Amino acid sequence: MASELAVFLHEQRIGTLTRAARGSTEQVQLTWAADYQPGAVRVTESFTTIPGARTDVNLVSRFLGGYGPEGNQREAMASERGIAPNDLFGILREFGGSIAGALTFLPAEDIPASSPSYEPLSDSELNRMLKRAVEDHDLGQRDDSRSMIPGFQPKLLLANFGAGWLQPHGSAHSTHIIKPLVPSRPHLIADEYFSHELTRAMGLSRFGSELHTVGQTPYLAIERFDRTVTGETVTLVHQEDCAQALGLDWVNASSKFQDKIWPANPQRPSAARIAEAAASLNGENPLSEWLRQLTYRVLVGDNDGHAKNTGILHLPGEDTLTQVYDSVPNLYQSGRIDWTMALAIDGQFDHRHISAERLINEATRWGVMTPRSIEKTVSETFAAFDSALNSTRPPVGISPGLLDGMEWNLSRLLAGDEISEPRR
Repeated sequence: MASELAVFLHEQRIGTLTRAARGSTEQVQLTWAADYQPGAVRVTESFTTIPGARTDVNLVSRFLGGYGPEGNQREAMASERGIAPNDLFGILREFGGSIAGALTFLPAEDIPASSPSYEPLSDSELNRMLKRAVEDHDLGQRDDSRSMIPGFQPKLLLANFGAGWLQPHGSAHSTHIIKPLVPSRPHLIADEYFSHELTRAMGLSRFGSELHTVGQTPYLAIERFDRTVTGETVTLVHQEDCAQALGLDWVNASSKFQDKIWPANPQRPSAARIAEAAASLNGENPLSEWLRQLTYRVLVGDNDGHAKNTGILHLPGEDTLTQVYDSVPNLYQSGRIDWTMALAIDGQFDHRHISAERLINEATRWGVMTPRSIEKTVSETFAAFDSALNSTRPPVGISPGLLDGMEWNLSRLLAGDEISEPRR
């Protein structure tokens, strides 16, 4: 097996990856190519690139590990390839041919990369793959697949160029993320799709998504915003999530959530730490955009807005926050309601105790935005959400009480009250 991997950013070879000389299998060593000159696209916010030098193994491992699958998916995919779940070099060797963003990892014997290959899927094949993704947690991978993506939810990585679903082979790139209905959470994909519709109406996202059914299996198809498609050519758009940008541990799944016992834990995220990262980005007003996204997650009842669910796009000469993604209204799914938010708002983790005042206080703590700008951003987000709720038809299959719950959240925040809990 390969002991070195060539590292590419878009089409440019930028370095070589090896196992770390010392330490655990959770770490890798990245040596930048001597002739690599950092260009218009930044690799990451978490460390600088120095041609010919080696980056600290902890920093580079936390950054690259953040591109890997999580939980059951990482365990299942690693098991199928005969590697340990925390073997970062092994994961990148096996699945680093197509990951989130625009980095790729290729064994020397695979250079130059072969032409992308796709296999058309019949409805029955797609149905089987969706069921397998739910049962086996392995992204429905074929033996030659070299793709992966973060997350816990069962999913497939497929391509569609206008004539049906295709399975990528080798390092061919996907264009869509496909999420099947999970029987234990029958409303989840409809709830997520409704959130997509709301964010599109509010200008918080632009990617397309659709609900479909194949056989007896409903699924949600989501366009990847880190891919652009021209004809049948897929171009990568570089990105990282805020857990990577903040240098958070990639192995421990809880590291992407703020620490409720020690909220200021420097090894965990917070709304303020993400705001600090956002402050250095481009765009019209990145801090205002982060406040809009944070406010939206409160409005819809998304308790899973952790650091991996906010991202940074690295475009030529420009670094911006990504569109809102993976914002799911989780507080309406019977038997699964947990009022604890992933990130505290003004020191408060309990969704029921959040108010407009707390949102304003949280942004004030960041010490950058003016009071007028903060209040304007929060009030405009409330108004945009109100308009989106009134103009967006909920899909069939959303959680009972979801729409009423969102309207309740908005009414309480507009009234200046804590959200509290609606009477049932």
